[in-house]
Amino acid sequence: SKLTYRSCSMAGFQAAGRGLACRWRLAAAAASAAAVVPGDRVLAAPHAQRQRLRCDEAGGKLSYYGSYQGDRFGGGIGRRVGVDERHRRTLPGTGVTRVAVFSDTHENLRDWATSENWERATAIHKKAYFTRTENLVQEAVVDHVRQHYTKSGYTPSQPVQMALYRLEDQQSFQERCRQVKVASLPAVVHGVFDEENERCTVDFANKRLGGGWLGYGCVQEEIMFIERPDLGAMCARSLVEMPDPVLEPLASPFSMHPEEAWILRGAARFAKLGWYGRTPKDAMDKVTLLDPEEDRFTSPTVIAIDAIKADFETYEPEHLQMMLVKAYTGFVAAHEDDVLGGQDIVATGSWGCGAFDNSEPVMFVVQTLAANAAGVRLTYHVLGDGRRLAPAFELLEEALVKKLSVADTLAVLAQRCATDPAWKTKFRPKK
Repeated sequence: SKLTYRSCSMAGFQAAGRGLACRWRLAAAAASAAAVVPGDRVLAAPHAQRQRLRCDEAGGKLSYYGSYQGDRFGGGIGRRVGVDERHRRTLPGTGVTRVAVFSDTHENLRDWATSENWERATAIHKKAYFTRTENLVQEAVVDHVRQHYTKSGYTPSQPVQMALYRLEDQQSFQERCRQVKVASLPAVVHGVFDEENERCTVDFANKRLGGGWLGYGCVQEEIMFIERPDLGAMCARSLVEMPDPVLEPLASPFSMHPEEAWILRGAARFAKLGWYGRTPKDAMDKVTLLDPEEDRFTSPTVIAIDAIKADFETYEPEHLQMMLVKAYTGFVAAHEDDVLGGQDIVATGSWGCGAFDNSEPVMFVVQTLAANAAGVRLTYHVLGDGRRLAPAFELLEEALVKKLSVADTLAVLAQRCATDPAWKTKFRPKK
């Protein structure tokens, strides 16, 4: 089960879609990072006196990472190690390739998750990646769940699997977007995901899977990685097996570039956390330990996609294209992969609309276009009154009635973003 580490170099992502209605130029670089949550203790920059290598990945005028492009990783993930691409598999007609599959048994992951190993992984996580703050109460919660996890006698029949996908064939993707008409709109429901009944859900992910689950920040992805510790153990183990990312800007295998997505499967639920956001002081009283046997047949397939970080007020066509590529890659992987996919309905929500300052109507339209191109239907979860989606429904209904293609509708969205203040991001420059 030990990973073999090998550098994973990324070829430059070429400009795409010159024949489409809007300018579809892809910028290089990838994903998102957890924001500092008010109330967490801010740390001094680790190894402040140590000279560290920098990895400037973010090229071009526009970046997927926004304000994070000034960090030592160039805003991206750094140089990724540990991804063996020798068993790549193309998903025919989609432009997407399954790059690598990581698979292990629950028993191996559980046996690895000792207190010593977990402490080592947490230290690396905090020194190399999530350096700005810590929440010791959250660390105690994670360890509480870990102890329950390691003492469990649960013996699942399926392995824990994490598969990486990448959009590589631009021509196939562009052709889909030109040919596929907008024919399906999401079903909007109120409330959080129903993980017992919804077979495929979206992880509003960090560019490093799990986000800040080992140290701070407890929103959707962090909660999932704490409640389903097989996922956390897979990622934590990679941190102690890889070369030291504190010494140079390296990324573990479980990270992603802008044109990539992950599928996660087989991780049963061992706990339920009773809060969302900053982990409170009384968090331990709000943790319910669960019997994973009850989740044996209900654990969903998860699509992990990281949203763009908005450090701008107005979406450019390139921003919209980058997000379409990201969502499409995840959706089509979940639908078209006959081994790890086979999903027809995807549960999602306001992707990237919290700390990353994206617009609810824009992200609703982008995900709807990606779903139409990928051939899946969306169940869209909202937590408010849903009124913020009214402009998005109006735009999409017009596209449906006029039988516009995905490409044409993206062009309409780009124009709307350029001319209508209601479609701006939530980002506002500091005065």
